[in-house]
Amino acid sequence: MKKVMILAECGSEVRQQLAERFGGKCELIFPERKSVSEELLQRMDAVIGEPEREEILAMSSLRWIQITWAGADKYMRMKDVLSGITLTNVSGAFGTIIAEYVIGSVIAMYRAFPRYYENQKKHVWRKCDHAVTLYGKKALILGTGDIGRNIANRLKAFGVSTAGIHRQKSSDGDTVCVSASNTDSSPIRSREFPRFDQLDTSDHLDDYLPDADLVIGCLPRTPDTTGLMSRVRLALMKPDALFVNVGRGNLVRSADLIDALQEGALGGAILDVFETEPLPEDSPLWNMENVMITPHISGPSFGGNQQVQDTIWEICMENMEHFLNQEPLQHVVDLEAGY
Repeated sequence: MKKVMILAECGSEVRQQLAERFGGKCELIFPERKSVSEELLQRMDAVIGEPEREEILAMSSLRWIQITWAGADKYMRMKDVLSGITLTNVSGAFGTIIAEYVIGSVIAMYRAFPRYYENQKKHVWRKCDHAVTLYGKKALILGTGDIGRNIANRLKAFGVSTAGIHRQKSSDGDTVCVSASNTDSSPIRSREFPRFDQLDTSDHLDDYLPDADLVIGCLPRTPDTTGLMSRVRLALMKPDALFVNVGRGNLVRSADLIDALQEGALGGAILDVFETEPLPEDSPLWNMENVMITPHISGPSFGGNQQVQDTIWEICMENMEHFLNQEPLQHVVDLEAGY
């Protein structure tokens, strides 16, 4: 019988669901993290949660790790110990809540809500000569996975035109949607990306930046995405454009972003992720009126949002079924691509 270790946070209700659904098919182990013995680790066939490098090395029988995050950054740094192990994530759990964060924060900036909140605390009745609408804007979304598609879907309801930048080109087949600036590129299946008006690959990113009112980063951390929004690319943006980052902080160097904001090269930034986290106390970003900062909370999971937490467990349990039935797993992380 397969042995599955549950390291992810789970309450009594989830434990009961796991027991009822899988108790007769596998041995479920819920260890206290500090008391996990090497002998126990050696017996594990699968893990739901985030094992450390030393734990993986001790799991000689391990064949599957189901992490409860969308990003697999941690495990890209230990690819050498993942040979013969399938790594899966919970891509699909965070798209809705992060899309709402993006839209809510953009509207807050467009309508000067942070200023009004500061005035409210001071009991000051003062109008700000600042009211911008989403309607008619152009959004450039860096990343066309679950999060990028959810953002595009919801922005369309506000009358925003959307362009998506992604890494890979699809093979031909089905109806295609090819960007105007890249008409000779390999076709991209529009059925997979129904809410993007345009699609292109990252080598054409510079063609889109000058026309975008919103540039939204939702890319994973990979060598290719590190520093993608360089000083030069920030300078290509409209002076009144907003830069939003809800993916990974490596997308832009903090120094480059600070310089661009101080020089007026872009209108503002909404930042949930940073090159260094926590954001250093002495960072100039803290004191910029046109910057909104949150501490990596756009996609809360355990303890942060019940719907997201439920979706995470649905994905984990569905994959458990596949694993125990020796069927192909879903949400497999490509260790070379990094996502």
